[in-house]
Amino acid sequence: MSSTSKEPSLVARYVTAGITGAFFSVWGKLTFVPESETPGAYVPMYSFHHVLYLTVGYLISLPLLKFVTEKYLAPVWDMKLLLKESMILYNVSQVALNGWMVWKFYDAVVNKGHPFIGDLTTVKYGTVYAIWVHYCDKYLEFFDTYFMVLRGRMDQVSFLHVYHHFSIAWAWWIALSLFPGGDAYFGALFNSWIHVLMYSYYALSLCKISCPWKRFLTQAQLVQFTSVVVYTLCMPIFSVDTLEQKHYIAMGVQIWEMASLFVLFSLFYKKSYGKKRSTTTHHTTSTTNNKQPADIDDQCQAAVAAATSAVGSAAKDAGKIASTANKVANKVMNDVTKPAQKAMNQPSWSMTG
Repeated sequence: MSSTSKEPSLVARYVTAGITGAFFSVWGKLTFVPESETPGAYVPMYSFHHVLYLTVGYLISLPLLKFVTEKYLAPVWDMKLLLKESMILYNVSQVALNGWMVWKFYDAVVNKGHPFIGDLTTVKYGTVYAIWVHYCDKYLEFFDTYFMVLRGRMDQVSFLHVYHHFSIAWAWWIALSLFPGGDAYFGALFNSWIHVLMYSYYALSLCKISCPWKRFLTQAQLVQFTSVVVYTLCMPIFSVDTLEQKHYIAMGVQIWEMASLFVLFSLFYKKSYGKKRSTTTHHTTSTTNNKQPADIDDQCQAAVAAATSAVGSAAKDAGKIASTANKVANKVMNDVTKPAQKAMNQPSWSMTG
């Protein structure tokens, strides 16, 4: 907090939360259309222009929001405190919303007879409606980034974080446009369940409640990515209908999204819980036993940023390894080729020839 900023009053904090809630209400009004008018199932999916405007608008809004925050908001208010109730409202709402989607998918498969796998066209059990809401939630999730910017945490607004939010909206628009029914539900079901756990963790962290399942959350995310890829690859095997080109395109997009996220979070998990972290365990334990970290709420919504940092470190390490390997390979090749050249008297001989 700067020397000129001040602690916001409780009234200001709740007014801010009210404004945030108003945005959510508008989103809900546009999202929860009558089920008989579900885009992708009973109504044609709208043009890609809508996705283009929303995602490009998201990209443009970030530097503008950063400018307004740094020039007009942060010098006056303690933004972290001002937004605390708004972020709790957002995270709790996400838990409720994703929990509802999990129930819709579960009810369709377990109670109503929606095929578990091998179906391309079924839309009558409500799964497409839940997928539509899931797709719309990708725009609500832009608030993940907006809260980071407003709180001055630009270190968390990495390229890969923004790219993920940008690309996932396109991925689900493609799914609803090309493959809205049948097996399309599985990825949304698994992702919704992970979001229940993830946003619960964020909400508890904001309330200064220790969240020991953080490590297992990352493991669950890795299981999600793997399971969705395996499920998608098995779909053609169990399908009772013939897959068309549009189905393969949608499947390819989903596999790409899940595979890239698997790599990203694998690196995050390795960095967070690998051997290097064990060297600092004693110091960290002694600190946390005495008190909670002063900035524990900054752990919120940092998983992707931490993963991005891991990617950068891994890239540097890979460069060093490649350089070392190249030197070793050259040395080995020289050691082998020199004696062979003398013995065979064939200067043109080479192990790489």
